[in-house]
Amino acid sequence: MRPAFRPALALLFAVLAPALFAAAPGLPSYDGMALPFKEVVVAAPVESTLVEVDVKEGDTVKTGQLLARLYSKLEELDMQRAKAALEKREFDARGAQNLLADKIMPEDKALEARIERDLAQLQYEAAAEQVRLRSITAPLDGLVVEKMHEAGEAVTPAMPLFRIIDISRVYVQFFIKVEDLDRFRVGQTLAARFPLLNGGQPFTGAIDFIDPRVDAASGLMRVKVLIDNPVRLIKAGMRADVTLPVVP
Repeated sequence: MRPAFRPALALLFAVLAPALFAAAPGLPSYDGMALPFKEVVVAAPVESTLVEVDVKEGDTVKTGQLLARLYSKLEELDMQRAKAALEKREFDARGAQNLLADKIMPEDKALEARIERDLAQLQYEAAAEQVRLRSITAPLDGLVVEKMHEAGEAVTPAMPLFRIIDISRVYVQFFIKVEDLDRFRVGQTLAARFPLLNGGQPFTGAIDFIDPRVDAASGLMRVKVLIDNPVRLIKAGMRADVTLPVVP
């Protein structure tokens, strides 16, 4: 396509989009709500004391980024001791192997040295893991929306520390009657309007999930539409009006 045609096509789409995704006569619209694409609560893995908190509410974080540190001096000493023991066992195992090759040491003694080395390796890895657990990192890219504790506070295993959400994409969730189910399918494109965003123009996305369960009390089924939200214009909790596009 020649570049000169692109602005004209973009203008044409801007003019036609409201009509294309307007609710078809006789078809209902549905009240929906935006939900984060992902939401996780980061909890303390062990009992300890927070010595450092590196993020605040509103910060953007990347997967693996340090969020906080727990007290770890004793665990670091254990790791250093285990490393020294491992180096000693590795030296012994190499020496035993050389003696075995020269037929000076029996095979069972060389095997014993290798086993001791392998056990020391496991002990070092266990000690290193205890140190690693004292560094709290982000499990996903997203925004910190809750910071629940400050440096100096004691924490226990599974105690929530941070809540992180990813709204680079959002779900718009709404509910349909069972008799409307034949109008929807996974992968189908729908339009969602947010009254306070985009001048009332629709955001489009595809149905990602149709709940196979019917709520016994209301007789409704849950549907989720996945919409790209790269600049985070859509906020979690915003109300939306979801409609079917007009089929030409």
